[in-house]
Amino acid sequence: MAPHALPVSSKTTSEVDVTSSSSFSLIKANPFGLTTDPQEIKNTTYTSATTIINQTIYSIASKIFSYETVGDENLLDSNIQLWLQYQRLNAYGIVPFYNKFQVRSGAANAILGYFTKNGTNGQPVSTLLGSNGLNYMRTALSSATADKLPLALNVSAIDFNQDSLVSNYGEALNAARALSYPVFTPVDSNDALEIQHLAILNHFYSFFSGKPSVYLFDGPEFVKTFKKFENVLSTNDIFQLYQGLLDSAAGEVSIDAAFNALNKVTGKNYSQFEYVGSENPKTVFVVYGTHQSTQLSQIVSKLDVGLVKVRVPVPFNQEKLVQVIPQSTKKLVVLSSNDGLMADVTAGLFLGGRYHSLSLDEFNYPLDFKWTPVTVTKLLNEFVSLDFEKIFPVVKPADEILTANSSPEGSYLFWGKDNGIIVDTVDKLALSLSLDNSKNVAIRNTFDNGNGGGLFQSQIVSTTGPIRAVDAADVVVIEDLSLLQYYDILATAKPDASILYINQKSLTKEELIEKLPIEFKKDLAKNHNKLYAIDFSIIEKLDEANSATKGFSGEFLIQLAFWRSALPELGGFIVNKLLQANGNSFELLGTVLDNFINSVDENEGIKEIPVVPEWVDLKDEVKEAEEKKENEAEEKDKEQAEAETEAEEPNELPFFPIETSFFANPRNPIEAAEEINNTGYKSLAQKITFPEAYNVSKDLRPDLPVKNFVVKVQENKRLTPTEYSRNIFHIEFDTTGTGLTYDIGEALGIHGRNNSEAVEEFLKFYNVDGDSLVEVTNKDDSKIVEIRSARQALSETVDFLGKPPKRFYESLAEFATEEKEKAALTKLASAEGAEELKKRQEVDFDSYFDILQEFKSARPSFEELIKIIAPLKRREYSIASSQRIHPNAVHLLIVVVDWVDPKGRLRYGHCSKYLSDLKIGDELVVSVKPSVMKLPPLSTQPIVMSGLGTGLAPFKAFIEEKIWQKQQGMEIGDIYLYLGSRHKKEEYLYGELWEAYKDAGVLTHIGAAFSRDQPEKIYIQDRIRQTIEELTDAIVTKNGSFYLCGPTWPVPDITACLEDIVRNGAKKNGEEIKDVAKVVEDMKEDGRYILEVY
Repeated sequence: MAPHALPVSSKTTSEVDVTSSSSFSLIKANPFGLTTDPQEIKNTTYTSATTIINQTIYSIASKIFSYETVGDENLLDSNIQLWLQYQRLNAYGIVPFYNKFQVRSGAANAILGYFTKNGTNGQPVSTLLGSNGLNYMRTALSSATADKLPLALNVSAIDFNQDSLVSNYGEALNAARALSYPVFTPVDSNDALEIQHLAILNHFYSFFSGKPSVYLFDGPEFVKTFKKFENVLSTNDIFQLYQGLLDSAAGEVSIDAAFNALNKVTGKNYSQFEYVGSENPKTVFVVYGTHQSTQLSQIVSKLDVGLVKVRVPVPFNQEKLVQVIPQSTKKLVVLSSNDGLMADVTAGLFLGGRYHSLSLDEFNYPLDFKWTPVTVTKLLNEFVSLDFEKIFPVVKPADEILTANSSPEGSYLFWGKDNGIIVDTVDKLALSLSLDNSKNVAIRNTFDNGNGGGLFQSQIVSTTGPIRAVDAADVVVIEDLSLLQYYDILATAKPDASILYINQKSLTKEELIEKLPIEFKKDLAKNHNKLYAIDFSIIEKLDEANSATKGFSGEFLIQLAFWRSALPELGGFIVNKLLQANGNSFELLGTVLDNFINSVDENEGIKEIPVVPEWVDLKDEVKEAEEKKENEAEEKDKEQAEAETEAEEPNELPFFPIETSFFANPRNPIEAAEEINNTGYKSLAQKITFPEAYNVSKDLRPDLPVKNFVVKVQENKRLTPTEYSRNIFHIEFDTTGTGLTYDIGEALGIHGRNNSEAVEEFLKFYNVDGDSLVEVTNKDDSKIVEIRSARQALSETVDFLGKPPKRFYESLAEFATEEKEKAALTKLASAEGAEELKKRQEVDFDSYFDILQEFKSARPSFEELIKIIAPLKRREYSIASSQRIHPNAVHLLIVVVDWVDPKGRLRYGHCSKYLSDLKIGDELVVSVKPSVMKLPPLSTQPIVMSGLGTGLAPFKAFIEEKIWQKQQGMEIGDIYLYLGSRHKKEEYLYGELWEAYKDAGVLTHIGAAFSRDQPEKIYIQDRIRQTIEELTDAIVTKNGSFYLCGPTWPVPDITACLEDIVRNGAKKNGEEIKDVAKVVEDMKEDGRYILEVY
């Protein structure tokens, strides 16, 4: 037995709750099945790369420490948690010791403490964490003790960047360079062997050297791409390979020696750099990153160029880089992001004597760059002239004898709502496609929570070649044509591709054509696409004709349409395909499905819509400007004066979805249908009296999908004088016993209530008994029915005092009995009424209540009314406290928004007024929302905080956290605070605190700008420039971070100040920076210039 596989007692069940469903959410996302035993993963298997890494680590590790990551707390270890629950033994016949931690400053102290207490016996400790986690560990790992520990760090590059989940290799690499840890990264995401070999190598190297080492791999792609892997090592194979490495461990401890040992045992030829491409290229590209290298290799293999893939970025072996670059090379192009690759390559060429023998160029790509065949080809075309037809030839599918398992060769895209029918259907199609053993099948699902209330895209590839990203699909399925307003969907369809869309209404072909968007028709004609309508209006007929498929007719209909488009030659084998995809769900017979298909054909369930060339010349009937104005009128000002400024829509729609989450949006769109009944007392009394029979439970705000807490007001104090026009107040909530936790920089979501007097006024106006009970179908689970009184619904759920969007006028018009009122409401919902609608929303501030009072004949029933009024939304406020200092409290700093409307009415922002009226002891519902406002990873890094008005809130929390760090014996860096308001006497918010902190030596400098206290206006940017020398030292020399919180208007001025600081730093160092703006933008990407503005 290896010395580091000594049996240790497992404390799994007592230390981590692995039974929670959230632990397994990513495992369940695998359409090819759950793997409950790591020993089942071997040979050919359908899984994710992250699962393979889990299996490799589990097989040879005796101790596993795991840290939460962005995207999902169990992102990197969900399989390990599952195997631990089942007490699966690893290759050494033990269940590994396991511990789970949160990521925060000093995150590595738990590991160091374990080593100190228990020793190591030479046993490497395997650690799973994200790139930001390694950054947080830097301080603790930089100690001399940590450098002597065999720590196998397995790091995912997963990170959040500008609301998108990305791979951020640079953050982890910067930490590894600072710590002098070697980094290993696979260069082929389709090669299971390399993924396993490097994971084993990392474990071996930490044992071999007795020091920490890093295995750094891709983030989103490794987690969410499920595909066919071949030649996968079993648990026993991993053990034998690792044992072989241990037996060969002798002599020099180096990267080369480790690779030599691995190559000797495996018969491979791994090295720090891998070259692919032409033997004598003139142009060579250099890239780092698993997904990047994989996608580039597939294109480079078709060209007369070369590609150097970096497998070991740290330490960067400059001599070996020069050796691998062919002598014929005249131009070297470095494809880099924030990974420092350009600097390493430049130094290597210079020291290797080749710097002057070739030209050096760079392409700096953003973290959210989409690596697909088309985008890669366009990138390469910037540096070499390419023949696109050669790279993307039109290949006719090879003739083959079709069987029930045959799958087509092709790429497929599916677009839909994240709670729609497409989500489940794609998994079943991928499963059916994978049954063709001659094909490599992959599925990659993407969730965009930011658009359309939650959108979904699925890429499926079925090919005899290597797996590739999809940007040119053979078949595109669209659940709803409304998705066209968010993405240029047809841009990712091949010429001649089949486009399938779901139609919900019973229409003739002529009517369907008439309702198609004009731009959609034009693009179809330009791209020579085929168009098919999947007719969901016949679902009821299909259910009646085939009772055995009732409830599943929609899914079967989509699958049938897909197979007929993707592989029309299947013919009668389509029945087998439907059985393969759905047979495990319930009992199905081939004759039943045969009858179903016949019913579809009899009812024209799949209609081919002729795409005519004349569509190319169609003209828009509504000008683009009017459409934009209409959209803005509908979406703008969701919460009166408190609404945040909406970003302008881009002129060109994106081709690819923005991956904001790994899961569907927990909120349903406002338009989601609800069943609402004004139910009699007798029926409801039965349900309350016999809760077990009716499955009744009491829940806190079941209408809200986020985790909520009930807190009590413990202080509500106005900070500005009562005679002052602005009411700014400090409010504290007691969280004792609630379980509410929050981190620095996070926001508190307030689930406010409507004013009780306004509620009673509306009940009287609408002639509704406030005590009458209402049943409402839960927005997230239609099986759950919520019971509340009409008064409670108006108080907590319905935003009847808010501003209605266009769709409300459209819905209300259907209930108007007077023709003039019906016509007026219809006009407001049309493009013709856009100007008046905008005036009502932005000038008059008309509420739902106002509109109902104005249009007296439009009287939907109370049940119908609740359907068409938007629900109350939570309002987020930056938290003004540190939970380390206030373990049972949370603080907020808020200004009451008020104004007088054209009718002379004093109006208030809904949530700020609600909070200001709360009294000590009052209870309210709150939730926590993450934020980008985070402290730097090192306590010694300076922070520069600039806040206007209530924008000071997070900075009070920052300083409290710094006080806690100082109490723990940590060294803290300089702290600069710049604040701005109108008058010192009235608005020096938290002024006494700031002065006390400065006197105590915590706060380095206060730069207060009170713009109206002197004849000349002084603003926050003026105070910043007065201390530019000190800030240059803090930001440039000491790698500090700069924060701005408050309204948007000072952003350009503050950014200009930061640019001046960067210029001053360069000047002091005798340097010249040509593009200072880019440096500041890079600071944003690196999390060193953080804006939270509204």
